[in-house]
Amino acid sequence: MLILKLISLSIILLGIAFIGFATQILFKNLILNKKGKFPQISVGKNKNMRKLGLRCAKCEEIKFCKTKKLKNK
Repeated sequence: MLILKLISLSIILLGIAFIGFATQILFKNLILNKKGKFPQISVGKNKNMRKLGLRCAKCEEIKFCKTKKLKNK
């Protein structure tokens, strides 16, 4: 019975240590990043993706619908 308690206590302590380590890494990345913000992953707001010619699917659809309507008139 004592061994079971010892094993369960060690698993709980390891879990708490793991969670603490993970949050510490997350906060370090947040602080070390530019202005404490995560990088933009959406295509519409990322300058580097716009330079490559990648566009937001929603914006592409709107542009396509507008040109289609103009051609039909």
